[in-house]
Amino acid sequence: MIKFNNYKTINKVFYNAVKKYPNHIFLSSIKPSIIQSKKEFTFREVHIEVKKLIEIYKEFGVHLTQRVAIMLGNNPIYFFHKIALNILGVSCVPINPESKYPEILYIIKHSESVLMIGSIEYIDKINQIAELTKNTIPVGIVNKNKITFNKKINKRNKLALNISPKKEASLLYTSGTSGKPKGCILSHEYEIESGLWYANIKGIVSMKVGKERLLNPLPVHHINSSVFSFFAVMITGNCQIQLDKFHASSWWKDVSVSKATIIHYLGIIAPVLMKKPYSKYEKNNCVRIGVGAGIEPTIHEDFEKRFGFPMVEIWGMTEMVRCLFDYKKSRNIGKRCFGSATKGINVKIINNEGKSIIDKPGEMLIRYDSKNPSRGFFSGYLKDARSTKKAWKGGWFHTGDLVTMKKNKKLFFVDRKKNIIRRSGENISSSEVEAIIQTNKKVLKVAVVPYKDKIYDEEVFACIVLKNNKDKNKNAAISIFNYCKVQLSNFKLPAYIFFMNSLPITDSQKIKKQTIIDLIKKNIDKDSLYDLSILKKTKEKANDKIYR
Repeated sequence: MIKFNNYKTINKVFYNAVKKYPNHIFLSSIKPSIIQSKKEFTFREVHIEVKKLIEIYKEFGVHLTQRVAIMLGNNPIYFFHKIALNILGVSCVPINPESKYPEILYIIKHSESVLMIGSIEYIDKINQIAELTKNTIPVGIVNKNKITFNKKINKRNKLALNISPKKEASLLYTSGTSGKPKGCILSHEYEIESGLWYANIKGIVSMKVGKERLLNPLPVHHINSSVFSFFAVMITGNCQIQLDKFHASSWWKDVSVSKATIIHYLGIIAPVLMKKPYSKYEKNNCVRIGVGAGIEPTIHEDFEKRFGFPMVEIWGMTEMVRCLFDYKKSRNIGKRCFGSATKGINVKIINNEGKSIIDKPGEMLIRYDSKNPSRGFFSGYLKDARSTKKAWKGGWFHTGDLVTMKKNKKLFFVDRKKNIIRRSGENISSSEVEAIIQTNKKVLKVAVVPYKDKIYDEEVFACIVLKNNKDKNKNAAISIFNYCKVQLSNFKLPAYIFFMNSLPITDSQKIKKQTIIDLIKKNIDKDSLYDLSILKKTKEKANDKIYR
């Protein structure tokens, strides 16, 4: 077991790692970026760059009680700035460069960031943000090893010597699939414990010290990349390969060239790769394991057989990323299983009345233990004590996820609580319906949402992106309905199929279901909408009785 008991702050963990693994490759990318001089950096080289940045930030005058917004894209340079700021006791607020102006302005204002650091690559967007904020927030443009500020520097600040483990290290904003995103406050202690947790997972996941190269295609403003995997590789003397984003066309080549031994994934990645033609790189690589969440149950086993390595399902969230793993050799493949509760994570499943249940779907509640329930969790939602208190009702954190716990304590993901469709007293998991539709050869992507119904309360509404837009017709709708009818109970069948050109997604590749629901309420393209509700009332195969 790897122990860092005496290191509770990021500066101490980083300096210890540099001392232990100076010549190990720490950060890597597929290719240099506009602000990145080389592809790979050892721990010693990262330390040198961090020291330079510390002096720059000290000179500028940022200090313990402040936050700095960072928009550098998904590359190793982001982590140089994060470490430097955290050593100074400053909190890092990563911003997605692809966000729209209102989204960026909201984060800057809500976080009360005192400085914005951006890549020269995004100079036009940064200048526009400065103009929209009336230049009230200083801006620093990063170009290679230099930062050019648009305002004069402040009084030189001293290095913070005694940073508390409870000190804020990052402020990460949730995806915001509905409503304004919440700012999750993450402490030094939180981030270190999450990395230690991952580093000490056993079974087939077990990290080999100094031997792993972990490729992460998820963005640096996402908890998975910026905290979970990053601190795990730091603690174990390993390397994180930061991909700019997931590229389906070059994925296996990127994996092969990078010599990755571990890949991280989201569920959306697997079906896309399964539908790609054979590539010589898909077997010519060093990958021994995939770690992620949401792989479709219907393709889980086939994926592993085709590509030759296990895809280990995990569960975690920004508020608590000491993830649960289905890490044993006797995994439950294709069942959405993510392991079971263990020391350091208490779990219980409750029904709508708040009573603990077994073998039935219910909301998953978690805590560290009864004496110290919030240890290792986020510190709260910024400026939202009400939501923080609500989430911790009864001394347990309410995840909002519907999960089934079996008698053997194994946990199986069902769906997000808000994604459940309630039809005539039956609970329908949108994920279950999506999983079936996704396997249809005509389908590229799918999202299933509830649709208000006068008789049944809610109906199943499937939004589908086809591989070929020329197939957007009645026959395709009938074909997909019949395909589902063979595999799903009648009440779970899509009453409506709506063909879309694309699905709205968040920057972390989650589908914006609330946006889809709002779209449905407005005037949508009736020529792409097919009402199949009458067909759910018959046991026969669907025919041409479709009404728009």
